[in-house]
Amino acid sequence: MNLRDVETRLGRDRFLLLALIVVSLLASLCWAGLVLGGLVLGSAPLAADAAASGVGAAGTAAAAGTAAAAASAAPSLAYQAGQLALVFLTWAGLCTAMMLPLASRATVLFARIAGEHAAQRARLRTWLFVLGYLGAWTGFALLAAIAQWTLHESDHDGAVRHPLLLGLAMVAAGVYQWTPAKHACLEHCRAPLPGILAGWRDGLPGAFWRGAAHARQCLGCCWLLMLLLLAAGPDNPAAIVVVGLFVLAEIRLASGHWIACAGGLSLLALGTRLLFP
Repeated sequence: MNLRDVETRLGRDRFLLLALIVVSLLASLCWAGLVLGGLVLGSAPLAADAAASGVGAAGTAAAAGTAAAAASAAPSLAYQAGQLALVFLTWAGLCTAMMLPLASRATVLFARIAGEHAAQRARLRTWLFVLGYLGAWTGFALLAAIAQWTLHESDHDGAVRHPLLLGLAMVAAGVYQWTPAKHACLEHCRAPLPGILAGWRDGLPGAFWRGAAHARQCLGCCWLLMLLLLAAGPDNPAAIVVVGLFVLAEIRLASGHWIACAGGLSLLALGTRLLFP
């Protein structure tokens, strides 16, 4: 197999690239719908409180009041479970929309190599690679959703998005931008071919786990940058655009490693400013 030929034939996989773009666009639309749905659902507790105050104003008996309170507890728990699911789906849509396009080069490379090994099942193995990649990011989305929900439940006054929390997140991300682990993972994302070949395993399960392994490297590169959205909010379009463009620049541009370091300094400066106004 000629590796130079693998690199130069990427332009032929237009259908695969188009499919990845379509999936990313659908994930973006789902994210937008979930965010809007979350804003609508956010008014439900106010309606519930108003109804509860109306019941209290009616002056019902103590026993009836106890029964009404017990009856209203179940909808409250169901509402919280629905909100947790909504937060998870929001994070999952966000991760898919942001990270799947960045895996397009690795996906096309894998498709070409899979075609050289087993042309008959190359397409199926390619989509299993994508599924493994998205599966790893879905796991990250689940952890981020649990963290966000835990912070929200422990503080009802909106301190989840407090400037101090955002400042700490920026300082941590800024320091990480200078670590060897960050740059090793970044190099894998920028040039995925050596990593794909080094961990190559034949068979359908091998394709899935190769995709998950590639996602693990991408997580090592971007996880703290993505966690900035935990403080800024996964429903904050401005923060998503800034983080997305920065990740795109450090992965796609020729001076990506320098961009990562410069971004680290900027994050340190902004985080310090928030911590010590």
